[in-house]
Amino acid sequence: MHDAASLAEPITDTLKYADTESFVAGAVDRHQLYAMQTPQVFKRHLIEDAYRAVYADNASVTDEVSAVERLGRKVILVPNHDFNFKITYPQDLALAEFVLRERRQTMAS
Repeated sequence: MHDAASLAEPITDTLKYADTESFVAGAVDRHQLYAMQTPQVFKRHLIEDAYRAVYADNASVTDEVSAVERLGRKVILVPNHDFNFKITYPQDLALAEFVLRERRQTMAS
């Protein structure tokens, strides 16, 4: 239905701005804020065009959604309220193993 979509989790944490001395300087309004997750899916031609533009402009992006946004294209968010986390650091693996073990036990019951 859409050329670009990403799983996303509504932000529930309280977010604060800090000044240069690390004192709280204000709050971030969470209304309509989402944390991007995977999967992020795109029509092939769209993601290829997006990364060609990133490369041509020597731009820096943090994910595929950012690359596609640079083209002025819309990305629809698919809200996720389930447990879906990134494995970024070695300590994240222990959490992933725990979650997988728990899911297997729940499914076996």
